[in-house]
Amino acid sequence: MEYKELFETGMSFDTFFSIASASEKEKIKEIASVVKIKDEYIERIKKIDKKYNFLLSAESWCPYVRATVPVLMKMIELNPNIKLSIITEGRGFKFLREKLGIPEEKYVVPTLAILDENFNFAARYIGRPSKYRNIGFENVSSEYFKGHRSDDIVEEILERMGY
Repeated sequence: MEYKELFETGMSFDTFFSIASASEKEKIKEIASVVKIKDEYIERIKKIDKKYNFLLSAESWCPYVRATVPVLMKMIELNPNIKLSIITEGRGFKFLREKLGIPEEKYVVPTLAILDENFNFAARYIGRPSKYRNIGFENVSSEYFKGHRSDDIVEEILERMGY
């Protein structure tokens, strides 16, 4: 399945949220309420002058997804050039994983394919910010899962996009 078809058959954030359990919705709302993005990153997001399609493989039960989705929604709110479509982990594993060259044993959610306006691959973001490998995720995990490390997610996505 091509990126465009995956994107077009994906769901909106509203649909994704509507099928989450009550406790998952509450956790997503809690995180969304504390998401803050530095002014520097807000300006960089606003300067994105090309159209991008974010194709996200996600499940609402996943704490990494719950930390990431509110950040993506904030980016979309700041720049209408960014669109989001969400596919399930199963569809992501079956179709997106191979397109992104991710081995079966390394596939996780969230997996984000950043596509240009013509649905060509531009970049990817997988799991959590890669800088955590250096500083140790255990040192930031509590803040991360509560939504207090939003800038780390934004920083990596912007870098991967070249902004």
